[in-house]
Amino acid sequence: MESFWNKTFTRDALITVFTSAIIAVSCFYGPSVHVPFLVGMIAAVGLGWLQPRKGWLLAIEQIVLTAIFYFFIEKLKLLSPFDADATQFSALLQFFPAFTGSFLGGFIRRAF
Repeated sequence: MESFWNKTFTRDALITVFTSAIIAVSCFYGPSVHVPFLVGMIAAVGLGWLQPRKGWLLAIEQIVLTAIFYFFIEKLKLLSPFDADATQFSALLQFFPAFTGSFLGGFIRRAF
């Protein structure tokens, strides 16, 4: 039986840090909420594909890190938002595409 925390899970957790930063930046550059949700969904499907059984942990990590990166960028004024309300809305509702995409990626991987 394989241990819960292994090398591949560590690698995927580091990938999640990178994708969460990309999602947070896309929230600031997106002209509407659709682009950040699409980026979040694609990243989550990829994480679900990488970890079909433990993808929900990566989804939780992605949600938390996206919120942290969003507040970090907003408070330090590193990027100016295209639309402040849409940026906040899309950054704080990333849990929908994260959990849905992670489930779909894991489901598709286990199906094949």
